[in-house]
Amino acid sequence: MKRISSIIMAAGSGKRMRSKIAKVLHPVAGRPMVWYMASMARRVSDGNVVVVVGHQGQQVKAFLDQEKKVLEPFMTAVQTKQLGTGHAVQQAKAHLLFKGKPVSELCIILNGDTPLLTQSTVEQLISQHRDVQATVTLLTTELESPHGYGRVVRQANGQILKVVEDKDATAEEKSNKEINVGTYVVKSSFLFKALDELKPNNVQGEYYLTDIIRLAVAQGLRVSGMKTADSVECFGVNSREHLAFAEQVMRCRIRSHWLQAGVTMLDPKTTLIDGTVEIGQDTVLYPGVTIEGATKIGSESVVRSHSR
Repeated sequence: MKRISSIIMAAGSGKRMRSKIAKVLHPVAGRPMVWYMASMARRVSDGNVVVVVGHQGQQVKAFLDQEKKVLEPFMTAVQTKQLGTGHAVQQAKAHLLFKGKPVSELCIILNGDTPLLTQSTVEQLISQHRDVQATVTLLTTELESPHGYGRVVRQANGQILKVVEDKDATAEEKSNKEINVGTYVVKSSFLFKALDELKPNNVQGEYYLTDIIRLAVAQGLRVSGMKTADSVECFGVNSREHLAFAEQVMRCRIRSHWLQAGVTMLDPKTTLIDGTVEIGQDTVLYPGVTIEGATKIGSESVVRSHSR
């Protein structure tokens, strides 16, 4: 049995993006959002990686196929109707079973629209899950304005009791600032049984993945939560404004990477570098430089202002 498989939910239509392009194919620093999650899932998983596609699924799959060198082996599952996060994960189930048994001990569940989430945080989530011997471990954070997010409800001792979606929450629950990020580590043996028990008994009429927490608690199983102080990592992209914010954060990370690698930038804030670029040591970038695509710049080079 493998240790870890991954499921990436990438089926949403992204109506607020107002675009003909699937939401997860919108680029952040030169790479589609889904690439960040799929490549990270491949790095932390030794088992199957399943990308659940839906809206414009053929285009998403076509992109993933182009990136086979980085992403293989991976599989795609299709969610033909948008019936909730639980329903999306259900579509991946067949790819994660062999002769009716899970192919891996654990499943990581990720969202295709959270490109700022780092591998380090996911690895910490996995470590906590193992350390406390949990059945379900979820990533949480606190937001000053948590409207629209599922709230994490805890008992007085801090034990997680449930996650309540915003539209189903009471006024008291909505006052809670701790939110569910939508990133999970789950025991596979529990997950696939729990998926069969999900019911659309909510305002949305959807199958909520968060109901697996309620099911685990009802069975007396351990549910763990890892609260990260860096809420930026947990940012989900749902609009063009969100996309612009993610772009700024990612480009700042890229600049920091190259500065630490020995590249000089005379004005980092005006220097734009795609995530696909390679730059040699002791190269100098003048203000207003844009470096895109598969560009490779050698060491000890000078790129002057307004070059693209």
